[in-house]
Amino acid sequence: MVEMFKHKERLVEASELGEEEILECLNALLSHVTFVEEGLIPIGTWMEGRRLCTDVDLKDAPFVTLTLHVDGLLWTADTSLQTGLRAKAFDRFFAP
Repeated sequence: MVEMFKHKERLVEASELGEEEILECLNALLSHVTFVEEGLIPIGTWMEGRRLCTDVDLKDAPFVTLTLHVDGLLWTADTSLQTGLRAKAFDRFFAP
């Protein structure tokens, strides 16, 4: 959620929508998002996410951990992250 609002100005510029319209879109999007309480993710999953991101990009460990926890796909355009994770046998990426 923070990431979306952090980049709100870029969204306004890229979409040619007004700030109010972007906020309405973000609100509509968030109404379809399920938030996961970090404390409910098992410590072993956190450790695996951190292990996978070590020497790749530790700031992405929470996203990788969540992907593991929900048995989902990681949506990222960060090719360095993808390459580093693939080298560690993680290949759970969403590719549009």
